Amino acid sequence: MNDKFFCYSTTLMYFLKANAIRYDYVTRHRRTKNRMWVFNRDERLTELLAEYDARKAASKEKAL
Repeated sequence: MNDKFFCYSTTLMYFLKANAIRYDYVTRHRRTKNRMWVFNRDERLTELLAEYDARKAASKEKAL
């Protein structure tokens, strides 16, 4: 498993920061030049990513 998580979503980055997860650094994708945040992957990050996905799915369900 990769020990880094590359985040391309500003919304997701703010969600992780609000939950006390700090990124290691900000960089640009080589090909697209889009900004990305690089996080260390650990158990807490994995849990928060699952929570984020669940909340996102729930909000889509509500919109229908």
